Amino acid sequence: MSKPKKTLSRRLYITFARPLYRRLPYTRWGDRLAYLHEFYMQHHRWPSKEQLFNNVLYRIKSSTEIEQPERTFTTDKEFVKYYIAGVVGEEYNVPTLAVLRSPEEVNTYDFPETCVIKATHGCGDVVILQPGMEPDRSALIDQLSENYYYAYRERNYRSLKGKLIVEPRLFEGQDVHDYKVFCWNGRARCILYVNDRHTAFFRLLLDIDWQPIPVEWSPHDVEKPLPEKPAVLDEMIEIAEKLSRPFDFVRVDFYIDDDRLLVGEITHCAAGANEQFRNLDEERKLSEIIFGTSST
Repeated sequence: MSKPKKTLSRRLYITFARPLYRRLPYTRWGDRLAYLHEFYMQHHRWPSKEQLFNNVLYRIKSSTEIEQPERTFTTDKEFVKYYIAGVVGEEYNVPTLAVLRSPEEVNTYDFPETCVIKATHGCGDVVILQPGMEPDRSALIDQLSENYYYAYRERNYRSLKGKLIVEPRLFEGQDVHDYKVFCWNGRARCILYVNDRHTAFFRLLLDIDWQPIPVEWSPHDVEKPLPEKPAVLDEMIEIAEKLSRPFDFVRVDFYIDDDRLLVGEITHCAAGANEQFRNLDEERKLSEIIFGTSST
């Protein structure tokens, strides 16, 4: 794909918007200017009304929709488990060992020898304890006062209280793969398979019949063997569709082993509307699969 031309609007953007990005106030209009800046930097184009993957996520992220109570509630990694239990059953939740809400609780909690510690109010802050490891309690306490919104301006995190959730390590001794189901208007449209991040990491897009979809992500030059079709595929799709019904576009993330299907989380703004594709044609392919058309 050819590089975008340096139009007047782009020259103005380069001259004025970049230096202002980190100085923008944390208000609704400040966030929207920041979103425009980030979108352009990532995609070298402006968001538009075209029904493209990143455009749709941008509209969710930059509108009041991202702050709807059901989206905010299910963003919290503790509260989403109440939603999952109420809609599809407690058996689909990853077990909770503890929820730590204060520095005192972090300092006095007797962490299991093997466990996973996550910030309920953030994304990606995961600590995996293994035998012989001691938790860094000071670093964990620091997480309680962090606010993911101020790092990435995703407004569904803005009002969340700082907590840490402790869970058992899943599928001990096995690789843990992610299964991310993209849903549009209550229907599962495709599945993003993510091979274990600690082994041979790669991502592969599949349709709901477990057939590869030829969409190239970035990076795109790695071997992507077709993983074995999960025995619980139909159940996973059914659960994803039930959980997605209150939302127009959402991603439901799962963990699977031979006999268990567990919901990891519900993701409302995948990659912050900054998912990278090999080119715009690849993004259009995925958009046609999810939304049925790439145009408005």
